[in-house]
Order: sequence, then C-alpha cells, then structure tokens
Amino acid sequence: MFAIAADVNNVLGECPLWCDRTRRLYWTDIESSELLALEEDTGIVMRWSLPERLGSFALTEKANVLLMALASRLAFCDLDTGKFTPVADSPGEPGTRTGDGRCDRDGNFVFGTMDDGFPAKVIGKFHRLNAATLAVETLSLPEVAIPNSICFSPDGGTMYYCDSMQGQIMCCDYPSLQNQRIFIKVEGEGAPDGSCVDAEGYLWNAEWGGNRLVRYRPDGTTDCILPSPSVQSTCPVIAGDTFTTLYCTSASVGLPKQSKHDGALLKTNSEVFSGLPESRFSTYEM
Repeated sequence: MFAIAADVNNVLGECPLWCDRTRRLYWTDIESSELLALEEDTGIVMRWSLPERLGSFALTEKANVLLMALASRLAFCDLDTGKFTPVADSPGEPGTRTGDGRCDRDGNFVFGTMDDGFPAKVIGKFHRLNAATLAVETLSLPEVAIPNSICFSPDGGTMYYCDSMQGQIMCCDYPSLQNQRIFIKVEGEGAPDGSCVDAEGYLWNAEWGGNRLVRYRPDGTTDCILPSPSVQSTCPVIAGDTFTTLYCTSASVGLPKQSKHDGALLKTNSEVFSGLPESRFSTYEM
C-alpha cells in the first residue's frame, strides 16, 4: 500500500529522479514552475522557484547541477547558486513546450515537446541532446500529442515511449530507432503517463486517471498491479540506498474533488523489486 512521503499538494507533479550522491529525490511541479527535493534522511522537502515551467530534467556528473528542460529552453542549473547556463532553445514548434525526458544509458538526454494548448494537438516530437556536442537532434519517431514514458532497458538497447492520448506504450531498438512497435496497450480507464525500468528490465508505468501503477515484463505481459490512492498518478521511480523504495508523483489539476493523496508524493517499499542508478548527463558547462 502507498503512503504519503511528502504532503506537497502538487498541481502537476512529474519526473521523480533519485540522486544517490545527495540522497535526495528530486521532482518537478510543472504548473507551479517549481523543483522539489525530498531529503530521505531528514524528510525535509526543499523547493526552488524557477523562471518558467520545468517539463523534465536530468542529473549531471556534478551533484548539485541539473540539466533542465524548461518550457522554452534547455539549461544547466546550479542549485547552490541559482545560476542558469543556457544550452539550447526548445526545438519544438511554436506553441509547444518541453515535456517528459530522461537520459539514455550513454548519458544523452532524450525528451519530448508537446502542444501547450488544450486539447493537445499532435505536434509534439521526440528529441535528443547529445552529451558530447550539446547539439539537439529530432528523432525519427511519430509526432505525438503528449509525450511520456521515456525510459530505457538496462542494457540501453530498447527505448520506451508513448503518446498518452493513444492509450499504449511503444518501444523500439535504440539508438537505431528501428523496429518501432507496440509494447503494451493499457487496459482500463487510465492513460499511460511516466515510466521507469527496474534492475530486472521490467517497466513500471503510472496511469493518469487509472488509480494504479502497473509493472510489465520485458515481453509486455503484466507482472503486477499496484492500486494507487491518487487518481492521477504521474511517474514512478525506484529509489533509496538499496533501491527498494518505490516513489510516485501525482497531480491534483482538473479534479473537482481532491483527496489528501492527490498531488502528494507517494511511496511504498518492497523486497521483490530493485531499481537502477539514474543515468547522468555526461557533460555540463557552468
């Protein structure tokens, strides 16, 4: 069963990442233009106000520097000083913002752009920031309305991704992007939101509007389903010193009636699964 790890009342909590060097769990409240961090040792929640919405981010080789995919640009942010160093403008079409993102196993940052309007039009794309050159390339994957579920198999040879509006998670060979195929189709009322991959190569997906998280085997079959007390679970991560604590962000946006779990950071523990250290963006310039 999930418990509340942090009662933060996020509007749109997303993109939780565990930093094993600082022992912090970072995540973003996109609509509040805020970065948050839970210090696991003390339970203290830290907050940083940002100049614009933060769609996703990545750890770097410097513990207190993050690569941020802000709404209109990519930039390094030194959390100690608050200094931003520009990297690139968002490659999305006019009227789009950055969305989900994660580093591949080689330390490049793969992220999506999406329509900033509602309902979202299918004008979003997937992109990759090259860690060696800091150049952005658009990946040859289909356009999407709401990009999500970006994650990679433990060996880096498979990329998972989705358009939440399509009710299915895709995968392809990586980095070639060949053999694009359906990984799973969501059963029920939920839509696929954020995902992570554990040490066994199983994919965990949080379902927006589905009150649950689902663990899928590498062949796409369902391994287990965890009921969530939050209607809009958004993204899981397996964290902690032993990588056996499952955290999940959630959202309160658009809910006519909210419980104490909607918008909270949730957690549960298990000895059944274990996670992997988060891949770090392998270049930073400050």
